[in-house]
Amino acid sequence: MKSKIVYIIIAIIVLGLTIFLYQYDFESKQKRVHQHQDERWQLSNELSYDKLQANLPIIKIETSGQKIPGTPIIRDGEIVAYETTANGQTNITASFEVIDIQKNTSNLVDKETIKSLAQISYRGNSSRHFDKKSYSIKLVSKEGTENKKELLGMSAHDEWVLNGPFLDRSLIRNYLALNISGEIMEYAPNVRYSEVYLDNEYQGIYLLMERISKSEERINIQKPEDNSNITDYIVRLDRESKSDEKLDNYSYYTYKLDVAAFDVLYPGLSNITEGRKKYIEDDISKMEKSIYSYDLLDNKKGYNEYIDADAFAEFFIINEFFGNVDAGRFSTYYYKTNKDKIKPVVWDFNNAFNNYIDYEKEESGFSLIDQPIFNVLIKDEKFIDTVVNKYRELRKSSLNERYLLNYIEETDLWLGESINRNYTKWGYVFDLSNYDGLTYLTPVNRNPTSHDEAIDQLKMFIIRRGDWMDKHIDVLYQYSHESKIKNQLMK
Repeated sequence: MKSKIVYIIIAIIVLGLTIFLYQYDFESKQKRVHQHQDERWQLSNELSYDKLQANLPIIKIETSGQKIPGTPIIRDGEIVAYETTANGQTNITASFEVIDIQKNTSNLVDKETIKSLAQISYRGNSSRHFDKKSYSIKLVSKEGTENKKELLGMSAHDEWVLNGPFLDRSLIRNYLALNISGEIMEYAPNVRYSEVYLDNEYQGIYLLMERISKSEERINIQKPEDNSNITDYIVRLDRESKSDEKLDNYSYYTYKLDVAAFDVLYPGLSNITEGRKKYIEDDISKMEKSIYSYDLLDNKKGYNEYIDADAFAEFFIINEFFGNVDAGRFSTYYYKTNKDKIKPVVWDFNNAFNNYIDYEKEESGFSLIDQPIFNVLIKDEKFIDTVVNKYRELRKSSLNERYLLNYIEETDLWLGESINRNYTKWGYVFDLSNYDGLTYLTPVNRNPTSHDEAIDQLKMFIIRRGDWMDKHIDVLYQYSHESKIKNQLMK
């Protein structure tokens, strides 16, 4: 009798601990700062606006006349290289200042709240062709060492991205998608709006973004121990031409990646060794071989030994729902600690929500089913179960239609006069007589002729996409049906 009581007490304790840990994990995922809702960036009184005043923080970059490198060099219609400085450097060192007068307007003549030197270059793929550039920012000291700073309420780091929404005429895609992803996934890069001045010339609305990198508040992985090849890592799947530390992993040497390749982002140049690179190659290859093999559905030898299936399912849902056609093949990040399994990280939704420059992405269909890793995961009915069940739950919360539409409306209203300032600078994009294949969507009739129209297009895509996925999410089960997967494993 006593033993039964003891077992009951233990069971109650275990159950209580499980509930506590679940709630703790859920709450930790919800700790997301949405700038337009945060009291720090709300005006405390009614103030008039002019070109120098903003309820958004201001970022000032001073180059002292230096040309920022990174512009594409094109020959015969192909990018052959990117511009460097006269001495072959891929960045310049410039002055970087932040004016963030919270609960009030920030003024261009206000004293800076943060000041640092920064190594700066243009960044992006197709966005490098735009008149409104995006920037890679690395904060450095006078000695050239990393100079970590807390920017706009985001945790201290030296590596940042200044994303300039240009092809995204709504100005909201990355802000919306990354913040919503941060409500769902263990980590998604934090973002904050700002207005940018380059050499005292207004550049418009920008999104300051955390770069996907190592830190306790970003991706919390550990530095490798001295003289050890075993290491935590972050890798990026992207165009092979962008790789600095390209991996010769299983999916690469078996030609499953097309024009893409895995590139090591962490450990970086100061900590990467041939032994550690080989360790990462082997680790990723083990994962891939478990997927691209007859072991796929094996409970002991299958992919669950190597990847966090819940995280992959969340990644699948987010990118499919938002129509991010690049996900899974380009700008796709994975990370792993020795204590955990491989997990994906979301990144860059400028091309999402039917905003891909080359063709229209209608609200129907799935794109990740044709991308590496995911094109095989969908052959497992258990993975599809996870995707379908998570999707249905998320449609009641973070992916609820009314929630998302309100989110867009609130953000647009909060941006206020900064939108008008931005389009005083870049408003020529609404004149379709300026159409070209580099800064407009193809075909021309896809392009909005006003910011309000761009907002309406974004909202309409969400409505139609959500409606289509609600009706067709169960279609994913066809890919795991025995008649579909028989004799297809190992391909």
